[in-house]
Amino acid sequence: MSLRSIFVTVIIFCAALYWLRARELKDHILKYAAKHCDELSLKLLDESVVLKEFKPARTTKGGLAIKRRYEFDFTSTGEDRYQGEIVIFGRHIEHIKLDTHRVQ
Repeated sequence: MSLRSIFVTVIIFCAALYWLRARELKDHILKYAAKHCDELSLKLLDESVVLKEFKPARTTKGGLAIKRRYEFDFTSTGEDRYQGEIVIFGRHIEHIKLDTHRVQ
């Protein structure tokens, strides 16, 4: 096996591992968004969250972690559509924010 083929294999393995972990994290965020909406008597729309931001950031201890911002849509009345966002830092949820919405 040549050095080049080993390098390509490692790159492919790392990409596959990243994709699997990102998929797992997105599923976790989707469940968290659905639970949060249920607790507030809201309905999560489209059963999806969308990654809108992905960047390295400093932790409070000075280390580096990935900061991700996901957006999702929800409704309070069944007629209007509002947006929410979840920001995670590493694997910990930093905050969740919902647009101002009508309460039934």
